[in-house]
Amino acid sequence: MNIDHKHNIKKRKIAVLGLGITGISIINYFKNSGNELICWDDDIIKRNKFINGNIKIQNLSDPNIWVNIDLLLISPGIPYLYPNPHPAVINALDNSVRIDNDIGLFFENLKNKKTTIICVTGSNGKSTTVSLINHVLLNFVKNSEVGGNIGRPVLEFKIDDCETFKVLELSSYQIEIANFLSPDIAIFLNLSKDHLERHGGIGGYFNSKAKLFYNGMPKFSIINVDQPEGRFLANFLENNANFHTTVIQISSKKIIKKSNWSVSLIDGYLIERKDGVELFGSNIRRFINLPGDHNLINACMAYITCKLIQKDPIAILNKMKSFKGLPHRSAFVRKINEVTFINDSKATNMDSALKSISTYDRIRWIVGGQKKEGDQFNLQTQEKKIIKIYLIGSCAVELSELFKSINYSICINLEKAVQEAYKESEPGDTILLAPGCASFDQFENFEKRGEKFCELVNYL
Repeated sequence: MNIDHKHNIKKRKIAVLGLGITGISIINYFKNSGNELICWDDDIIKRNKFINGNIKIQNLSDPNIWVNIDLLLISPGIPYLYPNPHPAVINALDNSVRIDNDIGLFFENLKNKKTTIICVTGSNGKSTTVSLINHVLLNFVKNSEVGGNIGRPVLEFKIDDCETFKVLELSSYQIEIANFLSPDIAIFLNLSKDHLERHGGIGGYFNSKAKLFYNGMPKFSIINVDQPEGRFLANFLENNANFHTTVIQISSKKIIKKSNWSVSLIDGYLIERKDGVELFGSNIRRFINLPGDHNLINACMAYITCKLIQKDPIAILNKMKSFKGLPHRSAFVRKINEVTFINDSKATNMDSALKSISTYDRIRWIVGGQKKEGDQFNLQTQEKKIIKIYLIGSCAVELSELFKSINYSICINLEKAVQEAYKESEPGDTILLAPGCASFDQFENFEKRGEKFCELVNYL
């Protein structure tokens, strides 16, 4: 029996801001519910798709239309507070209208106790970790699926009275807006300088992630403590009487002995400890077919998450072997004349780009795009691995000032960069697309950028 969330919601006048994937899922969610929807998108192309439908299109930036509006639901890309709130958000605030999103709506109306919700947040590795968890779970349970920032919008989930698992990737944009959060298991992967303009600085960015734990009060909190933010979060949750959560600390730098429950990763060896006793240990490298040490820590997160559901650690690790990774994430494209091409277009900040560089040797690095505020391009630890840098995008000239100590070429566009890198390459070289920047100056998204890279490589 399916549970219809709409029946839990009183009839209201609802404003929907943003008509992309999330906005459409909200509209479909309220279809035939009796609620009055007023919809808007600043993009005229998206608006025009609904003009001939039954959807009421009205400019939510107009302060005169806000009489009797009860709720504003916004898509994650809409500026919420920083750098400047969208005019519709200001109108909602001025009229004391509740602001929420699809994530908050989902949790508010989730009444089925048999549904286990696993939420993953962090700057890098979310999609891989979520997909790996779901991959393993599907070998042990009948119903598990991915949603949120990847996969299906959460309002498209079918919730029935059978045991189900939903593995959600949640961005800072989604968490900060959501009024309701109640995961069963919450995971904090890491934090790097990303989306700083949107959150008013690194502190606001961290707090948007931490809200998943502070407001969500998960039964289990799995936290990477290799960074100060993670250590702070774990310590706060463990020592605050208001939070009834079991904290599981994860580290790739040391064996954690003082935490009640921990997983440490030392030279590729996983060590799980609980109450001062080692429960399990194994060389996790034997089970992971993903490039880079950073994916080993993602695997540790997936391991302990699945361990909470499926108790056999060896069975869990064995199921990880068949996971092949996701597109545009350190993905092998082709080898031509002993030159390897790697597509890591998803490396949209410098921290993720550096992790990608650390994975390979003799690198011809394609980097650039739309530089993110506050991101620092420090190559000291990886400089010896790079033969030459090929700069693309709107920040190419700016980045050239930062990379003076390394041989570089300003190529501006991706096509020229691929051609030049291959022309200058020698057998044994790796041509790596790890842009360290957003794609929006030249591409619709990182997927389109990665697809273009693969297309160019296959034309060589």
